[in-house]
Amino acid sequence: MNSALAFACAQLLTAALHEAGHGVAAQLLGFSPSIYAFFEDNPTGNIRQTLTILAAGPVASVTLGASFWVWYSRQKPHYAFGRLLLLWLALLGVMTVVNYLILTPWLAAGDTAQIAEVLRWPMPARYGMAAIGLALLVGLARPAATAILAVSPSTVTLDSPRARRRFIMRGFYLPLLVGIALTALAGIGGRPVAIGYGLLGTLGNIDIVVAAMYAGGASPRVDERDPDAPLRVEPAAIVLYVALVLLYVLAFSRGMPI
Repeated sequence: MNSALAFACAQLLTAALHEAGHGVAAQLLGFSPSIYAFFEDNPTGNIRQTLTILAAGPVASVTLGASFWVWYSRQKPHYAFGRLLLLWLALLGVMTVVNYLILTPWLAAGDTAQIAEVLRWPMPARYGMAAIGLALLVGLARPAATAILAVSPSTVTLDSPRARRRFIMRGFYLPLLVGIALTALAGIGGRPVAIGYGLLGTLGNIDIVVAAMYAGGASPRVDERDPDAPLRVEPAAIVLYVALVLLYVLAFSRGMPI
């Protein structure tokens, strides 16, 4: 449950920061945008302005995701809600862009697809973007596996590929599915189509977890991990989750001006 709550909180934070990236760029260009649950009312101007606004969201996501990944990697391996949250923020931030690239030819509402449409890219170029996204997914699989294993409790055995896959399945794959249901509650009062796309994107992040399950990765030694890590649901996880859901339901559902 700590991982499920961390996933839901990270997803809600990542989505808000992504849309804020769009919104800040639009604001700097003289527009007056608002952030809603899982989308921002992207204004359109000339081609340069439109491309800047469209690109700002992915740039914000990948920059923050990479920063969180570096921060996480510099910590000593241990299990805690805060560390799970940081890891999910890292994975989701980076994968927001990777998954947009993968879906460029098919998801017309995606940022990269809209950029390709503004630039009038031919379909082969869009499939090329999808190929780049898939290559990035494969390249990130092993680093993601290493990062995931570094949050394992000391009581978890990681001495075989099967044991590592079992930990990722129980600690990240299944919590992601539970986390989707938790994330959906933040859509109450929002626009159904936007909520649908948001949840579809949330489910799409399962690709990096599946890739990590079969990528191996470096396991931390037992003596590197904290033997006294609390495995119960931490109160901070519940408090942060409830606060984020209330923010979405009470503010983002109506639109929050930047």
